[in-house]
Amino acid sequence: MDINALQTLLFVPANRPERYEKALNAGADAVIVDLEDAVPAAEKDGARATLAGWLDARPPASVLVRINGTGSPWFTQDTLLCRSPAIAAIVVPKAEDPQALAELANLTDKPLLPFIESALAFARLDEIAAATGVRRLLFGKLDLALDLGMDYPPPEGEPHDESAFLFARSQLVMASRAHGLAAPLDAIYTAIHDPEGLMHYARQAMKLGFGGVLLIHPRQVTPAHRAMVPTQAQVTWARRILEAEQRVNGAVVAVRGNMVDAPVMARARRILQQVAQE
Repeated sequence: MDINALQTLLFVPANRPERYEKALNAGADAVIVDLEDAVPAAEKDGARATLAGWLDARPPASVLVRINGTGSPWFTQDTLLCRSPAIAAIVVPKAEDPQALAELANLTDKPLLPFIESALAFARLDEIAAATGVRRLLFGKLDLALDLGMDYPPPEGEPHDESAFLFARSQLVMASRAHGLAAPLDAIYTAIHDPEGLMHYARQAMKLGFGGVLLIHPRQVTPAHRAMVPTQAQVTWARRILEAEQRVNGAVVAVRGNMVDAPVMARARRILQQVAQE
């Protein structure tokens, strides 16, 4: 599994083993079996034992697991579980301590995907992004909103206003690029039955420089994948730009009243490369 290429990651609760295969067959790029928020405290040990048995029959590097946090009473046993060959990477919740991440990477020899979801995590973002074993950053929007006392999520029926998270999202994209990580993955979209809203949400994430989005239900997979594919308008624009590039042999040129130089041409090539890979 190429951790850097993943665009859609679907969560499945570790205490719902009857959903494991359904999640795997939903079409997401990867599945995250969740031992943390999705599992009540009284069920965590049982869920871990069930997951361990299931992992024994899985191919190498075929799923991701979200463990409980480093300060939780379940962390040590979760860490032991993560030595399973079937686990491709470890999703680390509430990551705030770069040294703890490095120690976890050394204990398990697995790539780490830390959730950035608190003010302290953002204050230490550069150190976390540079920590041993960290491969990609994930945005934990709901926990961050709670930590900061934000008025989010909105009541049912009200629109999702994401403007308050713009600064946090941009920090994740910048830090990932500065430290040579793959583009980060954006937070979940909580409305399960809103495919159009999800597509808009995911496209906005891509505009900001995110590399994909986290999902909480199989019905979100198809609209999320659609959002990752360049639109027909983008493809038409890209072809027009590259046609102009060929005419002027890469020099600066005006296309329909807009200046086009090397970065714009590179963006056009990237769009057509994405289409060719579909």
